[in-house]
This record gives sequence, structure tokens and C-alpha cells, in this order.
Amino acid sequence: MCRFIRYIVLYILVSCLVGWLLCNIDPDKTYTWYSGIWHGMFFISNFIRSWFTDALYKAESYTATYNVFWWIFTGLSVFSFFFGDDARRRSL
Repeated sequence: MCRFIRYIVLYILVSCLVGWLLCNIDPDKTYTWYSGIWHGMFFISNFIRSWFTDALYKAESYTATYNVFWWIFTGLSVFSFFFGDDARRRSL
């Protein structure tokens, strides 16, 4: 169990670092559909960062297609965060 918790903590720290480096959301910029995909993929890391810093997990100014793609990829990233590793464990 302790090994599992270390894995989760390490995963969260690395993903927050990658989210900060690659997907920092600027509150003064208007984002389009492509950014919705990108921000949705990094939802979990940006959401965790928003607890401890002033980071945003969703843009404040965006287009309608941004919103659609953000919801799709946010759902996929949350699903894969909770259930993604299960398929690899079953194949071992």
C-alpha cells in the first residue's frame, strides 16, 4: 500500500511540473478549440496546482468550441487517471 501511495504522489508531482511547464493558462488570453484539448488533457495537474497556487484549470476567456473540447478531454483525463493503469495490471 505504501508503494502505491508513493507512486500516486510521484505521479501527481511530475504531472504538476509538466502542467506548469507546458500548459500554464494565462487569464488575459482568449483560447480556442486546440487549447481546449490541451487544457483538458492537463486538467488534473492544473486542478491540483489551483489548490496551492493561483493557477487556473480552465481559461476564463474562451470560445464555444474550447468549452466542448475542454469537457471531452477533461472527462477522458479524469477517467484515465482513475482507470487507465488497470488495463496494464491485468495484462501482467
